[in-house]
Amino acid sequence: MQTKIESDGKHLFIPIPEEILAKAGYKLGQLFEIVVSENSITLAAVSDAPEDPHVKRLVALAHAEALQLFEGDTEAKIRWMTLPRPPLGGRKPCEMLGSENDIEALRLFISRLEHGSMP
Repeated sequence: MQTKIESDGKHLFIPIPEEILAKAGYKLGQLFEIVVSENSITLAAVSDAPEDPHVKRLVALAHAEALQLFEGDTEAKIRWMTLPRPPLGGRKPCEMLGSENDIEALRLFISRLEHGSMP
């Protein structure tokens, strides 16, 4: 199967059949982080991109810190970001990228994991 990837100069647009999205539990119009490895493509839902430049910077820091937590293993980071975490109130880390307070809580959680200081 071949597909046409389009770009507006800022984003890439990749058509994914609606039935595939539905089977994976996603919805039309949802944003994804895409990781391509040797034999697979992994999609991970991400929250809508914030408009505030300060919040965008915090989102980038959270992603970088999560990647560092997994020593550069992008696939492990994506899996971790998309699963509910009890210390985050059962929320998925990728759901905590929309507000400054949530991002700071996520970054604190990542820091505690990194330094082995979880309660």
